[in-house]
Amino acid sequence: MPRFLFILRADTQSEAAALPPPETFAEMHAYNSELMSAGAMLGGEGLTPSSEGARVHFPSSSSTDTDTDTNALNDRVQVTHGPFPCEGAERLMAGYWLIKAKDLEEAVGWAKKAPLRGTEVEVRRVFEMEDAAGQMPEEMRKEEEGWREKLEGGK
Repeated sequence: MPRFLFILRADTQSEAAALPPPETFAEMHAYNSELMSAGAMLGGEGLTPSSEGARVHFPSSSSTDTDTDTNALNDRVQVTHGPFPCEGAERLMAGYWLIKAKDLEEAVGWAKKAPLRGTEVEVRRVFEMEDAAGQMPEEMRKEEEGWREKLEGGK
């Protein structure tokens, strides 16, 4: 069954590390309980403000880039520590849910039930190994599938 990520957008409240009132926690708990009872919820967490984070910027590689030394490439990676500009808050994440649903329509139906106000949720399907068929070498694909099985329950 396809997996979908609900990306919760940050706002000035979440960026100020303001926790919601107890009623909101109760609403979130009820929503999470409904997702769990339906067998849809795979995970979900809130995130701390961007002031406690960093962005890691990777340079583009060009067709003339012959540097294959990993250390030399890593030296060109740039890190920017938060907080990030408030005017970009709509691009920041405040949290996420990871669910499974039969299709986008069902996932959007779950997202519409979320007890949120004054924000938005972006719903995106997660790439599955089958999506990489023909592009990723078979042995690599099988190894990654094995990793996922371990992550999902220690099989």
